[in-house]
Amino acid sequence: MKNNTETPDEIGGKMYGEGNKVEVSTKPNEFKNRKYFFQENFVNECDAFVKYFAAIKDNGVMLHIIRDIKNMGDYCDLFNNVNKDFYRESINLYNDSIPADELNGNILYASKLVKLINSPDKGRCLVANAVIPKNKTLIFEPPTVVQVKPLCTCVGDRESSLYRCHNCGVACKMFFTCDGCNICVFCSRACMMYAYTNYHRYECYGLQRHFWSMEDTDYSYLSFRMMLYGASKNFRSDSTVGQCYGDIDNNYPFLYMLETNFHQLGIAKVNEILYKSSKNLMYLIMKTTFFDIFKDQRADIHDLYLYIGGLLVKHYCQAQTNNIILKYPNLSTGFGINVVSGTGKAICPTVALLSHACSPNAVVLVYYDSVAVKSIKPIRPGEEITICYKEVDALLTLSERRTITEEIFNFTCKCYFCEYERYWIETPYRCQVCSVGKAKKIDLENGKVMGYCIRCERYFNFDVILDNLKVATICQNLYKATFAIDHVVRLAECYSKIFPSNSWKLLDIYKLLYEKHVLGEEKPFEVMKYGLLTFSILEHYLSRLYVPILVAKVKFVSRVLNMRSFEKLKNVSEDQLDIMKIFVAEVMKMKEDLEFYLPEQKILFHKNLLIKVHEVFKTMQLV
Repeated sequence: MKNNTETPDEIGGKMYGEGNKVEVSTKPNEFKNRKYFFQENFVNECDAFVKYFAAIKDNGVMLHIIRDIKNMGDYCDLFNNVNKDFYRESINLYNDSIPADELNGNILYASKLVKLINSPDKGRCLVANAVIPKNKTLIFEPPTVVQVKPLCTCVGDRESSLYRCHNCGVACKMFFTCDGCNICVFCSRACMMYAYTNYHRYECYGLQRHFWSMEDTDYSYLSFRMMLYGASKNFRSDSTVGQCYGDIDNNYPFLYMLETNFHQLGIAKVNEILYKSSKNLMYLIMKTTFFDIFKDQRADIHDLYLYIGGLLVKHYCQAQTNNIILKYPNLSTGFGINVVSGTGKAICPTVALLSHACSPNAVVLVYYDSVAVKSIKPIRPGEEITICYKEVDALLTLSERRTITEEIFNFTCKCYFCEYERYWIETPYRCQVCSVGKAKKIDLENGKVMGYCIRCERYFNFDVILDNLKVATICQNLYKATFAIDHVVRLAECYSKIFPSNSWKLLDIYKLLYEKHVLGEEKPFEVMKYGLLTFSILEHYLSRLYVPILVAKVKFVSRVLNMRSFEKLKNVSEDQLDIMKIFVAEVMKMKEDLEFYLPEQKILFHKNLLIKVHEVFKTMQLV
């Protein structure tokens, strides 16, 4: 008797174009010029996918997707030639969870110190429920969906990565490797069995052939995993939000409710997401048995295909907006603050409630199997809890930061820091009356120029600022011609009369002077002076716990203490002694700052720094 069983490949080919009379040219230029962009009006992600899917079946683009999936190539044989003891001891087990009696009964994984509100402007967000001191854990959440970057040299970097469990992200001393894909490792048989039962059996074939890009800018795989998580919960998206935000057993309702940026995207980006989601859907149809479990439940399987495609589009946009970039710290190397031992992305519905601010009051920390949010400055009751998205560097200029938020997240950042910087651009000068206010230049009708201070609301003669601006221009030109440091010192003096003490203009000059004196290695007090001035301006706007600032300060202190001329200090003036006292105070505070990120045993190097400072103080004499 003849066997009429068809493979998923054959079903996909018959249903979506292969074998029909639609011909697709194999010439690259002709395919690129083919009109397949989708430009119709659509209501939501599902409606857009239905229309797009019909369009690419009609114009032949579907055949290219089918052929790409059929010809994915050989699988990657990662673990055949890899030493499985690689980085065996570099495991991060540091943790900082919330005590059980401090957990919030209304928000899963959150502290009692925060509460969930609905803002007319921002929707759901978290605010302080009481006064929150610095260094308080506000959220401690295991990811609902996690994507760790494989160590394969095709898509990963073995030199800076650990073996991490594909299911929970834990770094593995010993691990189990999937026999199917030979790519994914698991920390235990429990993780391996859970992954295989719920999602890995559907992704295994694609992972071994690198069907998905694991780059930070692509969310095809993460959206695929979000959909598979939903399938493992029978796509139950009904929630009891009134009782508790989040559910350990089924977090899909809260994942499904995450914000999506679909309607803010341009038509080209929409088409890109629709195309990638179509590829994911066709992969499921052709290379997996995913839809077998639904055949007895659904009368029209084709409608289910379209529903899943719409979900993939929705989850792609949600992943793009709400993902947390995972940079696992490696506490066994260096200072452990900025050394990475594996990367990835995660979806954490509770953490996703937090809004972005370029100068935030909280920070996201990645631990071995959870994502934590900790306060980095005191927060007032009712004040919104904010974090700085990993893609945004607060030390960039306003225009650079806004370019990132607009291009990646499709919003223009108007946080306090951005608005303050915009205000500073409009009023950059130092008030000559109160000396602390910000002032702007006002051109009068008679041709004269006056200054006006926003703080003290008084006018003043602008001639002093104009005279110093002329001298500053001369100093700049002389420095460009000679590169002599004396002209930069004179420029700094002029700028201190023109701009307020926390001006970004002064920051740039102090950084230049610091670097110049570091290269000279002759004047340790000048290095200390301009280094401390640089940090004082940065910390006026940003928290001293902001990682780039803290890392820079560790390097600054170490650099000063290792200068040959620093060890020979003996006779010092009163001004130099004052600089030394401020420097020592910063060295003392630095230990507390480091403890925010590191366990006590990782900060032993700080004791050596204090010993060096003490030895120099013993030899110093006031002249």
